[in-house]
Amino acid sequence: MKFKIGTYTKKGSEGIYQAEIIDHQIQNLKCIAKVDNPTFLAESNAVLFSVVKEGTNGGIVALRQGQVINQVVEAGAPPCYVSVDPKHHLIYSANYHGGRVNSYRFDEVNGLKDVQKISFGEGSKAHYIQYAPSLDEVIVCDLGLDKVYFFKVVQDELILAHTYHASSKSGPRHVVTHPTLPLVYVFTELSSELLVIKRTSQGTELIQSISTLPQGVTTPSWGAAIRMSKDAKHIYVSNRAHDSITVFKLLGEKVEWVQNIPTYGVQPRDFNLSLDDRYLVVGNLDSDTLTLYGRHLESGELTCLQKDVKAFEAVCILFEG
Repeated sequence: MKFKIGTYTKKGSEGIYQAEIIDHQIQNLKCIAKVDNPTFLAESNAVLFSVVKEGTNGGIVALRQGQVINQVVEAGAPPCYVSVDPKHHLIYSANYHGGRVNSYRFDEVNGLKDVQKISFGEGSKAHYIQYAPSLDEVIVCDLGLDKVYFFKVVQDELILAHTYHASSKSGPRHVVTHPTLPLVYVFTELSSELLVIKRTSQGTELIQSISTLPQGVTTPSWGAAIRMSKDAKHIYVSNRAHDSITVFKLLGEKVEWVQNIPTYGVQPRDFNLSLDDRYLVVGNLDSDTLTLYGRHLESGELTCLQKDVKAFEAVCILFEG
């Protein structure tokens, strides 16, 4: 069971890494592509799309079997997020420092090609962009402006359909969506909350807001990643500074607290569930480590299987398949 690791390349990392889970242990960590600053990854049809930095320019690069196909970069800091839209055959990136999202088309002949750029203006810190099949919309999180945008795709163009206004200084960071219900789960970085939002024909409705930190915690903490189990029964989030994973159970249109467990490392920037939902791997950025958990398929609870696995500057975990 193999997974890829996106990293910063400021210290010991050389680029994109691969490891695998064998006998409930992470093994065989190796560099598979020397890319500068590959902080986020997405994959489709054996093509890997990665954030890339080239001097003072940033953008995304397409690779196959570790070899660069081509890249599209522009002046300024690189994006922080990249995703694939299989329905519309588009690739998206979100640029935190530039306050914008970009879309690209990819084909085997021409590689990556620019399609569209949308800037959100002063104060924007666009942190996430992803196509949601259940809504047939592209969702963007703007951490700086406390907004979540919903776009329709019309002839390769993103057309704004609705804007959800989150609470001031909550900082919407990442999202997961329910596969069959019009429910959007927004994880906020600055307020460490999980927001349950219903997408309606009139716009959006806030169903629930719940802290992702244990009761009584008052020390600073920042939300990072959010994932949903394949059976859509549980949601997982990572809390930086508190350095933990919180587990929620989905109950109709609401969620219920299940568990909070340490990550046994510093700053869990990203994590992901294995394709069979039996494992969860955390990348602890500041301690340069990975942590492996076993996941109970019914309760959703996590049990630590392995910790302190050396991996430099891990900021993205992507299981292959």
